[in-house]
Order: sequence, then structure tokens, then C-alpha cells
Amino acid sequence: MPSKTSSIKKQIIRHDIRLTGWLSVLYFLALFVILPLQILFQYTNPETRRYMEKGSLFLYLPELQWILSITVPVFFGVILFRYLHKKQTSDFVHSMPIKRSALLHHHAATGLILLTLPIILNGIILYVLKAFTGIGSYYNGMNVLYWLCVLLFLNVLIYTATNFIGMVTGLLSMHVVLTYIFVLFPAGIMILIFFNLRTLLTGFPLDYYLDAAVVKFSPISYFMGIILSQHRISWFMISIFAAAGILLYLGAYWLYVHRKLEYTSQAIVYPFMQPVFRFGVTFCVMMTGGLYFHEMTGSMSWTVIGYLAGSLLGFIIAEAILKKTWRVYSNYKSYLIFAGFLVAVFLSVYLVKESYENNIPEVSEVEKVYFGDEFTYNRDEDYIPPGIEPLYFTEENDIEMVQRLQKEVIESSSSQFADSSDDTRYTFIVYELKNGKKLARSYAYSLEENPKLKKLQYEIEGSSQYKHANNQVFNVDRDAIYALDLQSNLLPSDGPTISDQNTIDALLDALKKDIDSTHTQINPDKMQTYTIDFLTKKPDIYYYASFDDSYENTVKVLEDAGLYEDIRTVPEDIAYLQLDDYNYENTLKVEDQKDIKYIFDHLIEYSGKQDSYYVGIKLDGESDISAEFSIEYDDLPESIKNQLEE
Repeated sequence: MPSKTSSIKKQIIRHDIRLTGWLSVLYFLALFVILPLQILFQYTNPETRRYMEKGSLFLYLPELQWILSITVPVFFGVILFRYLHKKQTSDFVHSMPIKRSALLHHHAATGLILLTLPIILNGIILYVLKAFTGIGSYYNGMNVLYWLCVLLFLNVLIYTATNFIGMVTGLLSMHVVLTYIFVLFPAGIMILIFFNLRTLLTGFPLDYYLDAAVVKFSPISYFMGIILSQHRISWFMISIFAAAGILLYLGAYWLYVHRKLEYTSQAIVYPFMQPVFRFGVTFCVMMTGGLYFHEMTGSMSWTVIGYLAGSLLGFIIAEAILKKTWRVYSNYKSYLIFAGFLVAVFLSVYLVKESYENNIPEVSEVEKVYFGDEFTYNRDEDYIPPGIEPLYFTEENDIEMVQRLQKEVIESSSSQFADSSDDTRYTFIVYELKNGKKLARSYAYSLEENPKLKKLQYEIEGSSQYKHANNQVFNVDRDAIYALDLQSNLLPSDGPTISDQNTIDALLDALKKDIDSTHTQINPDKMQTYTIDFLTKKPDIYYYASFDDSYENTVKVLEDAGLYEDIRTVPEDIAYLQLDDYNYENTLKVEDQKDIKYIFDHLIEYSGKQDSYYVGIKLDGESDISAEFSIEYDDLPESIKNQLEE
């Protein structure tokens, strides 16, 4: 009978196990220490058991789990295919009577098993601990399955990308570097493009696009959000990454079969890929250079110089890597081609710049318009406090008001990089159109020297919609509030606590009436004398409100409850004010009651202006200064200005 030759080459498998078996053992031990062992240590210690995390297994050293998941697969791929980077080893391996396709499948499969086995074994250990000990009350079977699936998927995807890059390069160092560049490139290039568009186009909503899309462009950044921040998995994105992994393996197969053996020790072994590498490096360094020069100078002329210098530097670096020499000037024609492409791109941006910046939809096309910041619009709970709601304008008059402000911002000299020490606003506007499309713009502008812009801004901030969306008292969960802490911002001691439900309800209603009745703000940073902390039954939800003596309804409720005098502070209670300049180099003591009252009425929370003063308040009967605020130089009384100028 004819003998059959097995398609499984045991010698190759044994060789691969000798190469990477130690790495598999170390990976298993690392995961074991991070999860099962740490959980056991915490559970068996009564002191630490109280603080054990419940639920997701990614709550245990998530940073380390993520780092291992994006580094260990790269080590596996680099070690298994390092023979492609040495000519003698490559010639020897490919002289064996084994097809290249079989070599690829054997190496990839062996590495895949050794890579995933530590994860699976630790998953089994975690499940056994859950099933046979009391640890099961801290995580369940679905938590283990979720941990397994996420880690296996990320590891396999990075491993597949590493194998693909191994077919592209002939250098060991480039294999590692290019793997991370390749995996991060989609997100990295989008970040560079978006930052440069913000530089070139006024109103470009950088954070909106970064939050909405960039994180999803790379598996490293996408799974970082899942592992570190417990973001939800999108099955659409998982499908995209899975399809990309399959294509990468098929691509690696095709490249390996067609790879020429003499191409070892070259950065990019396929000639048709070299222009992609060359122009990709040039383009990225060019954008980095332009962005750096713009951030340093704010000048468009310097920005253009930065683009030119960056493109030249990037071209030289790419050519030096490809040719392994700094004698790269013979290929100047390639740079001229790129320069022509660059000119065409900038001309295109220049042609669309005006139409982009002045693209404001007709009111009749707008269903509603959002006015606020990116975090509130995206409902990012990590950045917005409870009780703050997205602000939408739906009435025609309100939409026109927002558009008038936007047009004034565009026409004014205020830039999107306004000095933060001025009265600066950072505004995000999204038009949601009736046809389902959205138009987003982001601006930073100063109100300091533009009375018209300031009037429009305060008109919006004085609207009832704005107040209701941006004041927590309008959106509190009354059922969750069991008490209020009332305190003065000037008194060093704590104020009274209100637990009577009727008084709590009356205070909430009074605060709403006072906020609704206040006119457009003259200075939003004006000092608020009193603060109310809302104590809730939910420890992760925190509300507070600030007010002063002009809140008549609120003061009336406190007076009726006999609480107002416990916290009330008036200028007559102040022994003196201590004025310190911005750098705390000069100090002035103010004791005149007339000056104290004047300054007291013009205090603000904080000023970043260099000519402003810090105001320390010393109350009668107190040994130390109880509070510190700020005052603008222009708001000081003339008598104090004269003393400061002496």
C-alpha cells in the first residue's frame, strides 16, 4: 500500500514550541498573578475583601492587561518569523521540501495556540474559583466569558497584524516598529488630519470628530476604551475588525508565497510598497511640522514653513530607511511629485475654506440646534456633572439668535485660540437638519473687546432654556435628596444641615424662581456668597447650587426657616481685606469700610489677568483669612488704585 505523508509537520511545531514556549509560560504567569492570584489574596484577607471589585474582570489592573494584550502577540509574531530577516536562515528554511503555504500555516497556528492557551487556562481557573468558592459572589460566568472573548479577540487581531507586517519587511527592528505604526496608523493619521484642519479652518470641531470616530480607527485605542474605561462593545466594530483580521491573514499568505528570498535585510521588501512608505512618512512628518510651528507661533506664515520643513525632513528620513544611507538626494524627483501633490491639497483647502467657515444653514432647514460643549452633547458622564442637560433650541427666534452669534464670531477678530485669561467662551454648535444630516462647528472666542458679541452671548445665557439646561436645580432627582448642607463661602465653619422635606422643596422652588428671574449675566464669574450641597441617597450623584443676597425668594425661605442669620455675611462683618498682586509680590491692607463694601460688591471667583488682584477676607473675630477671591484692576475703587500706584 502507498504510504501517506501527513500534512502536519511535527518538527516545525516542536521547533516553534522551543522558540516561543517560554513566552507562553510567562504570559500565563503574568495573567495568573494579575487575576486569579490577586482575587484569591484579596478574598482571603478580611480587610481587603471589603474593597474587592465586583463585576467586570477588567477592573483588576486594567492597564497591565491592556499592555500585555498589545505587546505579547507582537513578540510571538516577531519571534516566529524572524528567520525571514536573516539571509542564511531564510535560505535554509526555504530549501526544505515544504511549501511556503504550509510553513505559514504551521507557524501561524502554533503561535496562535501558544498565545491563546494562557488566556484560556486563566479563564478556566477563574471559572473554577467562581464555581467552588465564595468568590463567585464577586463575578459570574458571563464576566469570565466576556473577559475571555475580549482578550482573545484583541490578542489574535494584533498577532495577525504582526504576521502580515512580517511578510512586508526584512528587518527585525522594522518588524516591531512597522507593526505598531500599521495598527495605529488609521487613528494616527486621522488625528493629524483633524488637528491640521482645525488650524486651517475656523470652526472645525476637533474634539467632536476625535471623540466620535478616531478611537474606533485602531484596535489598540478601541480596546483601550473597553478594557480601561469599560466602554460598551460595538458589534459593528467587532465585525469590521474581524473582517480586517481575515484579510490580513489572506494578505500575509499572498505576500509570503510571492516573496523573493533575496529581499532579506531590507526595510520594505516589495518595491510596489516602497512609495507608500516613502510618501506616508513624508506626509505624517509634514503635518506634524506644520502643526508644531502653528502651536508655537500662531502665525500662518510660520505654519507654511513648518509644512515645508516637515515634508523635507520626512522625505529624507523615509529615503534613508529604504536605502539604508543618508545619500538620498538622487531621488529628488519623488519629492517634487509630493510637493506638487501638497500644493494641490492646500489649494483645495483654500478654495473650500470660505464656503466651509460661512456655511450656516437656513432656519427653515433646521429642526433644532445644540449650543454648549462637546462633552454634554455626547453625554460623556466622565466630564459632565449630574443635572446638566444638553441644550437644544427649537424655536425660530432662538435659532436665529444662535446664528447671529455664530456670524459675529466668524466676522470678529476673535480667534479659536483666544487667550484663556480673557472672558473666553468655548462653544460647540450642532445643527440637526430636517433631512437627518448634522452640521457641527466649534469656536473659542473672547468677549473682552467685542460688545456686540458679548451682548449676544449674554442674551443666550440669559434665556430660560440655557438656565434650565445648565443649572442642576432644574434637573435634580427630588426623591433622591434627603438633606441639604448650607454654608457660606466666607465663613470658615460649616453651616446648618436641612433635613425637613418641606424646607428642601421650598428652597428648590425658590432657587428656580430666582434663577429664572435674574437678568442676562453681566459677569458670570461674580462671587456667589453661599453654597448649597444636595445630599442624595446615591453616592455617585452630587448636586450643588450657589447664590447670593440678591436671590430674594431663596433668602426669604431661609429667613422663614430661621437659617439665614447662621450663614449671612455682610461687608460690616469684614475686619479688613488683603490685596495681593498676581505674583504675590506686593500686598495692601484695606480697612476703610467704604472701600471694603465697594470691593466686596465687585469680587469674582477668579481672574487670570496679570493686572488682577487676589482678595483675602479677614472676618471679625477670626484669626486667619477665611476666603480668597479675585478682583479686576478696573473694578478697584480710585482710592485703592492711587495707593497701589504710589
